[in-house]
Amino acid sequence: MDNSSAKDLLRKLGEETIYSAKGHFKACDLRRTAVTTTIWACALLNVLAMFDFYPLVTKAFSAAGLLGTIALLIWNEGEGKNFRARHKMIGEAYLSLHKEIRECYFLNTCSTKKVMELSEKVREIDKSEKPDIPGAARIKAKNAIEKSGETDNWFLSTGHEY
Repeated sequence: MDNSSAKDLLRKLGEETIYSAKGHFKACDLRRTAVTTTIWACALLNVLAMFDFYPLVTKAFSAAGLLGTIALLIWNEGEGKNFRARHKMIGEAYLSLHKEIRECYFLNTCSTKKVMELSEKVREIDKSEKPDIPGAARIKAKNAIEKSGETDNWFLSTGHEY
């Protein structure tokens, strides 16, 4: 593999890993926001139920708050309990690998063997058991990378001298 091909592969691996890392981190953010919003909505409904509105309205607020709390408990049971931890763990793995790839890209001493090792590491993480990135998290990750400037998009550079 010539140096130009190695740089192209590193750019591609850099792009793949940052999108994956950011997608998993955005999945954490979305879940945290959903849980927090649900908790506060249920709390508000229960507070409203304490006021003496029409009996049917008071019961409706109370029931909605209770059902929301039960739904949240069920939602966070089983795999849902570790949802954020699992996404954070795999996001950190992709981010760490992304940093190794970036370092290799900018150092002229990075061998073809090292590039192939990095490529294999990406494949290993891709094949590992990991949570799927929800569609909304993918969209937020794409926007964060392409529009919000939350990342250093070094992999888009084509002017780097080989």
